[in-house]
Amino acid sequence: MPKLLTGVAAGALMCAWAGTVGAADLPGKFDGVTIDAKLIGGQQYEALYARIAEWEKATGAKVNVISKKNHFELDKEIKSDIATGSISWCVGSNHSSFAPQYPDIYTDLSVLVPKEEVDAFVPANIKASTLDGKLVMLPRAQFDVSALYYQKSLYQDEAKKTAFKAKYGYDLAPPDTWAQVTDQATFFSSPPDFYGTQFAGKEEAINGRFYEMVVAEGGEYLDADGGR
Repeated sequence: MPKLLTGVAAGALMCAWAGTVGAADLPGKFDGVTIDAKLIGGQQYEALYARIAEWEKATGAKVNVISKKNHFELDKEIKSDIATGSISWCVGSNHSSFAPQYPDIYTDLSVLVPKEEVDAFVPANIKASTLDGKLVMLPRAQFDVSALYYQKSLYQDEAKKTAFKAKYGYDLAPPDTWAQVTDQATFFSSPPDFYGTQFAGKEEAINGRFYEMVVAEGGEYLDADGGR
């Protein structure tokens, strides 16, 4: 599920982008413009944000970062801003799974960003970024990848290898299927001292892992009517 940089309809940004631009005109000149931004936080994003200074130098604009939070907290903050009528910021980071909750706060980026720039993105991601016919986001990341880590020492324990094969009929090795993940998680689990598996996150994050596992096994998360 792509994580996206979201354009929000607000005065400074809209004034800066007024008129038609071509790809050759980017990044443009916006002397005197200050963009208030709410961004996703985390060390992994700091290298990207370090390039803000390059954009400021190229355009003459300034970026005022007023918030850096994870997407769960950022989502709550956006909802609070909507409820209190205090959306005065210009640009915000958002997620394709959160944005449809509040489509009315976004401007249509398709009239601001040259078509050739939009066409350079993966079409499916642009589709996911379009709400009610409006392009409300531009992808920052094209996809998320979930990684499964294992504790190497468990797989090198000779007694465990012998016991596992006796119980399940195949050699203990890092799993290739979700069925093997289930076998091994059950085998290693000895609560409350040791748990056979664990999933990071809560709320949308843990729900996303469940969604991936259901679909990977050929299941459907939502029915034709949008029900679970």
